[in-house]
Amino acid sequence: MHRIINFGLLFSFLTLAISGVLSFFKPFHLATTRVHIVFGFVTVILVGCHLATRIRYFQQALMPAKKNPPAGIQLVTISGTWMLLLMGSLQDWSPAKAFIALGYESRHRSAIVRSSPLAGFESIDSQSRLIARDAGDGGDVSVSLTIQWPKSSISPPSLAIWAETSSGSMIETLYLDPALAYTETPQWGGQATARHDIFPIWRHRYTLVSGVDPQGQVDAITGATRNHGFTLEKYLVLGEESSFVLCVEVNTPGDPNENYPDTHKGQPSLLYTAYIAPDQNQRYVLLELTGHGGGAEQGGAIHYDLETVTTALERVDFLMAHVNHRQTPP
Repeated sequence: MHRIINFGLLFSFLTLAISGVLSFFKPFHLATTRVHIVFGFVTVILVGCHLATRIRYFQQALMPAKKNPPAGIQLVTISGTWMLLLMGSLQDWSPAKAFIALGYESRHRSAIVRSSPLAGFESIDSQSRLIARDAGDGGDVSVSLTIQWPKSSISPPSLAIWAETSSGSMIETLYLDPALAYTETPQWGGQATARHDIFPIWRHRYTLVSGVDPQGQVDAITGATRNHGFTLEKYLVLGEESSFVLCVEVNTPGDPNENYPDTHKGQPSLLYTAYIAPDQNQRYVLLELTGHGGGAEQGGAIHYDLETVTTALERVDFLMAHVNHRQTPP
């Protein structure tokens, strides 16, 4: 039994150490977190079993050490050190703060984009995905988006989904392809690619509200105004006559044509939009092709001339938004 516990602790510790290092030096990944949590729970059980076999030792160690004062001093020192480390971590004191600042999440804070906790997504099957935004505690309406791409596609297209006002000011990013959400130069199609080359329209909108440009520099001219909020919640309340535009920017690497000969970037991103008015009775809205982002890497302008785009028009088959009114109790 001792051998099982000891080797179990060894393997659990190694797994915790590796997953902890990955969490520190790499961007957040659900699989890494899941492994860390599961083996943390396993370690707690194994440590409990180990302590159960060592009860007598701890009883003797905790007894007044009249004949061995150094043992009492050591116990107080260990307990005090543990308490300081715990308080420093909870209160974000300087040593702990400086250590955390070395991690990936802290060093790349300006490049990391996370959607609202009220937004989520799931793959319905190999050719479709569902992205949903819950109404929140004070809201009356939730919004979901179903996207389908052709069965002939080798891999799904990259997606950026956001809501903006009718004047083009971003309200909230609902979804950004996880492979592109943690760095400004992600691996895209097997090659490091600037994110503003992949989603130029979304990136320009994001710069305007966040004040962080594609190089990670703070632009003092742009940025959110005092009245701007990065949340869609107030637009999901009935009776306010609020409305917004749901935007989906789609792109795929390696699809060049004669107008866009770059073999990696290929044809530009495509923008699909739909006008959403929660107070209206229209529950299902099809998104329409609005334009493309070719040449928009710097200015983020939407190009409405689609004559230069060919096979890229086949990236998606179907985009439909569902406006779901929350049922109120009688």
